[in-house]
Amino acid sequence: MIPDKTLYKAFLEGDISAFEELVIRYRYPLVYFILQFLKDYHSSEDIAQEVFAYIYLHPDRYFSEYEFKTYLFMLGKRRAIDYIRKRNRTKATLIEDLQLEDVRTLEEIIYRKEDSITLKKAIKELKPEYSKVVVLQYLNGFSLAEIAVVMDKSIGAVKVISHRAKLKLKEILEKGGMVL
Repeated sequence: MIPDKTLYKAFLEGDISAFEELVIRYRYPLVYFILQFLKDYHSSEDIAQEVFAYIYLHPDRYFSEYEFKTYLFMLGKRRAIDYIRKRNRTKATLIEDLQLEDVRTLEEIIYRKEDSITLKKAIKELKPEYSKVVVLQYLNGFSLAEIAVVMDKSIGAVKVISHRAKLKLKEILEKGGMVL
């Protein structure tokens, strides 16, 4: 697989197919991420399309300081928040300190096809902040540092949110009868 930065560089040099490859690679992950904010699939698709259009029209605004996917998801988050603000439906969440413990990773569950529907339903039951971290970390492979950039939080705050999200997701899945 060709690295994102290589594809973006090719796009900057005029190769439209390189941009198309980036769209194909990240369209659905971006839509699913935005869906965590908007709770509406069609609006999420529209926002994702706007993000790709923005990148296409303003290619010079991406700096290789961040990975392309981090930049893409940051733009997606900002557009989703703008959309919500325009509709006057913002929500605030608080983070309290918590002692972190080891919790079984979710990768095993995510990759079990028969459990994916149950997992998606469980993710929807999480607080919006928790579901965003779970989607970024386990479904899109973001590091904690990348999530911190996308969510505009410190790495420590993301660790706490990730830990709480795993605990809550485990609780929801166990209530649903899934053996962990």
